[in-house]
Amino acid sequence: MKVSDILKQENAPLVTVTGNTTVLTAAHRMRLEKIGCVVVSDDGKHPDGIVAVRDVVYNMAEHWGDNPKGDEFSYQQRPIKEIMHSPVRTCTLDQSLRDVLHIMWHFHFLHVPVMDKNNEMCGIVSIDDVVKFSIHESELESKILREELMLTGERPLS
Repeated sequence: MKVSDILKQENAPLVTVTGNTTVLTAAHRMRLEKIGCVVVSDDGKHPDGIVAVRDVVYNMAEHWGDNPKGDEFSYQQRPIKEIMHSPVRTCTLDQSLRDVLHIMWHFHFLHVPVMDKNNEMCGIVSIDDVVKFSIHESELESKILREELMLTGERPLS
């Protein structure tokens, strides 16, 4: 299965923010859209960075207590570009599910932006998408193998 097949079936929004968007605003966008990450892009076409929910939480934990006599939540007003992962690992529409899974596993990402033939973002694939479609693909392969065994007259191993 290819990334293009996933994007045809999944309708997950690709949400971008600029590098100067505050951490709080980016987190609010993720909550409103019910998504796990935002792509940081000043032009909306090319990824400059990516920030997941866990990055926001880790940032909060890292900066808790920075201003013990002042504003405990000042980290929320920092620009998102200060906590984004960069460079962004991307995939293309014609890459396989296995390719995307390798990117996610190797770089510890839960989301991978998808680039079109013009090298512009056209979607995003999440770990949930990869798992869902991998299970579907495995079940389909298993069904085909069982049918082939039935046609040959051989008994499958228990």
